[in-house]
Amino acid sequence: MINVDTPRETNFAVTLVPCNLKEHTYIARVPRRTVSTDQLLDLVEKHNTGIDRYSVGHAMELLKKEILEQAELGFSVDIMDICKLYIAPINSVKSLTPEAETVTGFEARFSVNDKLKERLKKVSASVTAVTDSAPLISKIENPVDLQADGKLNLTFSARLRGDKLQVGGEGSGVFFVPCLESGEAETNEAHWVKVQDEHLTHNTKTMLEFYVPRTLDTAKKYFIAVRTALRGKTELKTAVTGISKIPVTIEE
Repeated sequence: MINVDTPRETNFAVTLVPCNLKEHTYIARVPRRTVSTDQLLDLVEKHNTGIDRYSVGHAMELLKKEILEQAELGFSVDIMDICKLYIAPINSVKSLTPEAETVTGFEARFSVNDKLKERLKKVSASVTAVTDSAPLISKIENPVDLQADGKLNLTFSARLRGDKLQVGGEGSGVFFVPCLESGEAETNEAHWVKVQDEHLTHNTKTMLEFYVPRTLDTAKKYFIAVRTALRGKTELKTAVTGISKIPVTIEE
């Protein structure tokens, strides 16, 4: 809820997300917080002593009605020197006789006016967090008995739950990473054991299922790493890797 007593200054923070297309580069995202019409009227009343709040609200409703009607008529509407509202067809038209067609289905679009562009150039904000784009493994299960006790069997498959798990793109895969005596994951990837691509039976953003490689050593602990170059339908320039926080033990 907006506080009408908040000073008129930047009071938000952005989140940084690593850009996988360019090293050491981050994409800044502004958290989306909506101010309602009633809240805008509260602010107008707060900052303009003696104004009739209800008269302003009524004028806003009349203005909204005219804006919508003009947009429906196909006009581009300049909304208070902030942005222009215009409509455009949703789809292209394929026809042998285009002059005889009736175009249906439109959507609203906006273009920002120069005055707003100039004001936003002067805005600055702090960083609230840096989010990791790597796959997140939140749970390792044995899909046969749904146990998540840190043990996997060579004759069974394994199930990973989490986020950003979908494997795809160059260099991607699921790997078993040896756990060293120090409790750390082996950094030499030559010792990693990859799950064969054809043994990956379920591959989605939130869940992976695959057969446990039979070449793993029993009674030995492994971390599980997921490496992918996919983010939705986009293939990243560089694959990102996420490793389980705890290792699992391999049993016969």
